[in-house]
Amino acid sequence: MSKFTTKRNFGYGKQMDWAGHQALLDIYGRGHFGSVASHTQRWRRFCRWALATRGIRDACDIEQSVLEAYASDLVSQVQEEVMAVSYAQNLIVSANITLEAFRQDKTIRIDSPASLVGRRQTVRTTPPDGLDWTVVDMLVAGLRAKNLLRAAVIVLLCRSFGVRLREAILANLADWQRQARERGQIDVREGTKGGRGREVERWVPVSERGSAALMDAVRVRNQLGCGQNLLKPDETFEALVNDGEIHRARKVLHEFGIKGYHDLRAARACERYEEMSGFPAPVKQAGPSPDREVDYQVRLNLARELGHDRVDVVSAYVGARP
Repeated sequence: MSKFTTKRNFGYGKQMDWAGHQALLDIYGRGHFGSVASHTQRWRRFCRWALATRGIRDACDIEQSVLEAYASDLVSQVQEEVMAVSYAQNLIVSANITLEAFRQDKTIRIDSPASLVGRRQTVRTTPPDGLDWTVVDMLVAGLRAKNLLRAAVIVLLCRSFGVRLREAILANLADWQRQARERGQIDVREGTKGGRGREVERWVPVSERGSAALMDAVRVRNQLGCGQNLLKPDETFEALVNDGEIHRARKVLHEFGIKGYHDLRAARACERYEEMSGFPAPVKQAGPSPDREVDYQVRLNLARELGHDRVDVVSAYVGARP
């Protein structure tokens, strides 16, 4: 007879997140309170994802394909630089352990979270998706047709300015419009990553495409009643990305052959490399290349525009010097 008067969640209770906590208490012998608390918190995130994307409310309905889809979604967020590798690994580990606690076996699990999530490739060897603006325009039209309006303008912002997904969502669009009008550049401050923060200037040139992207973003922001950025009132960044419109839009990106928003950022970097050097980005060709000093200066400028402190990181976007 099960511990609780229900067959749901392997007899641990009706609510999947609460039931997971009870199963973890059992497997840890009602001790190891810190471990139980950490796994419970991460399991709760999986529960929200499972409900939002699969309509799953019962752990009995979780199959291997569901766990693999969750892991794939986390990998995408790591690649898009909105989640740390270590956190993605911990989320998968907690899902593994909680399912083991429920099932009393290891039938459904990701065997090696570290090898799956891995670290972002340090040197790009294949051209990024989204280099062709025709494909990007078709993608934007496809997103708009599905009423994914914010995802559409975020695609344009990432591709036009080489910003991260977080930076595109949290940008103060009024500031960007004013800076573009006055200086022909925008200063990326909101949503930045690492130790740079809002104190460091990061000026990115605004092209004709960029101006149009800003106009579209402001129009969508006003239409949806957002604040200074693309978040609606009382909406969090995590809700938009993990359970909301940005998550739903990833399927559309894949349909147009674009792995994620990070590839759009890399495509802009390749475009800028050619603009500044007069040569295609190394990842696009094996022919003539600029001399070493020119290549270094271009990479230095690109590192600043992309929001990195180190020049060597640029190889992950444009490839290594031949």
